[in-house]
Amino acid sequence: MMTTTIPRIPSSSSSSLVAVATTTTTKTLSFEKKKKKIKKSIFRSSFNKRRCCSCYETHSSSSSLSAASTAREKKNEDDRKRNKNKTISRREGALKTGAIVMMSTQAQLVVLDATNDKNNKNNFARAQEEENNNKMKENYDAYSRTYDDLDGNKRVVETLGIDQLRTKMFERVKGDVLELAVGTGLNLPYYKRVKSLTAIDLSPGMLEKAEEKFRELEKRDIEDNSDDRRNTNVKFEIANVESLPYEDETFDYVVDTFSMCVFEKPDAALREAKRVLKKGGKLLLFEHSRAKKNALLSTYQSATSGMVKKMAKGCDWSQDVERLVGEAGFTKVTWGPFEEAGGLLEALEVQK
Repeated sequence: MMTTTIPRIPSSSSSSLVAVATTTTTKTLSFEKKKKKIKKSIFRSSFNKRRCCSCYETHSSSSSLSAASTAREKKNEDDRKRNKNKTISRREGALKTGAIVMMSTQAQLVVLDATNDKNNKNNFARAQEEENNNKMKENYDAYSRTYDDLDGNKRVVETLGIDQLRTKMFERVKGDVLELAVGTGLNLPYYKRVKSLTAIDLSPGMLEKAEEKFRELEKRDIEDNSDDRRNTNVKFEIANVESLPYEDETFDYVVDTFSMCVFEKPDAALREAKRVLKKGGKLLLFEHSRAKKNALLSTYQSATSGMVKKMAKGCDWSQDVERLVGEAGFTKVTWGPFEEAGGLLEALEVQK
């Protein structure tokens, strides 16, 4: 049997071991403490870092918000400025527009006043013209009873050669004929075989006499059993020579005898005659006229025209007929002029 011997540790060695163990334990505790300190330090460092990051993020966010707020405020300020400028522009525009409207309104008022003034003048002229026409109509209604005794007086007609000249005149007339201011129809016996005759006058009294005369002529033709019977296609109509109620280019001939001198506007009557004539149509006139070859007589006519006009049914015996015809646009004289009674009467035919 083996015997195990456990060596004895000397007492001094035992104390040393205890000391070593104590030292080791102390070191171990000290290491643990350091380890904990390090852990705490790492944790704090990590916490602080997180806190700093969070703070940085917070600060960054606050900065971003502050910048965004500043940008928004700036934008709002810019918008306010723009709106203010727009408002000012609108106000200025409104003021300018108002000024323009005011100026335009004033201009319109001026134009309106001028137009009203012109219309008033035109209305007055028309009223005056209508009054003159009515007066002339009334006068010639009264003249119609004795008109033939003066203008149709046989002795006067023969002395002045009017009858012979009328006969020569109406031998030329043919086609569709318009007679201006037919009066009591002194020309009716001279018309032969015209296609149609339209006889106009402003006076109903004159037209009534003219129709009566035409019926008498028809009756005489029937009684005489004449082969040279006049055309019955005749119309008697009330019309104003200054505004004829007929279409352009309607007639082959327009005839007037001793009426141009009493027309209020002979130039207007001549223009209307030209309008209603067909192309190549002719105007035939027998009128009172200014004496061209006798200066003394011409001067006398000018001096007495006003007095004669009052005494002779409004007749202006000093008109220059040829000049009036030329101014109306008639260019070609195809017959005449023939001067009778020392140049006081003139007959001529002109072409359109």
